[in-house]
Amino acid sequence: QLGKKTSNIKTTIGTDLQTLTENNVFRFPSTFTFIFRSFASIDGIGKGLDPSYDIGKLAQPFVEKFTEAQRGYKSQSEKQLSIFSKATGLNVDDINTAVTSPKKIQYIEETLRAMENGTLKVRVRSLENEKALERMSLTQGRMENLLLASVLLNVAGVASGPILTAAGSIGAAVFGFQSFMANAKIKKFDKTQAKFVSTSFEDGEDSEPEE
Repeated sequence: QLGKKTSNIKTTIGTDLQTLTENNVFRFPSTFTFIFRSFASIDGIGKGLDPSYDIGKLAQPFVEKFTEAQRGYKSQSEKQLSIFSKATGLNVDDINTAVTSPKKIQYIEETLRAMENGTLKVRVRSLENEKALERMSLTQGRMENLLLASVLLNVAGVASGPILTAAGSIGAAVFGFQSFMANAKIKKFDKTQAKFVSTSFEDGEDSEPEE
């Protein structure tokens, strides 16, 4: 609307969104899907029969009545008084805010001065560094497994007894399998990271047109 080019949402909040979804799982009630589908079906049928059909306008009186019932308005005058008090600020919440604002401003000023003086230290979380360390940990685990597998394989090759040879071969196979699984985890990690650091929602959106 301002004539400015908007930044890509995946580039802006991609890492934050990934961390949020990893720490907390989003779950919707099972009835939510059916309710949404029913509204979508009703809206589609209505627009098919009448292009001027608007489910929002038709539902507005019922929504207003429901919200009024939730707020506990007993009469129309009480509703108008509530609207007037909110518009003019003559209500308990606004008066309380006006009275307590000086103390809050003083607290903010004291906090900022403490940060300037160094008596208060603020910890900043770097999501990029956390992901880099996580990938480094996966890579280090893979290298350790490969190193142990190669050592045990050499032991199995130079061992003279059948017991040592079998033990070395089994150990090399176990650590080799663990290194393979670690490599799969790294690929999955990189694939997940690519979803959140991509510069476009569609493939080839930013690519130049072919001549």
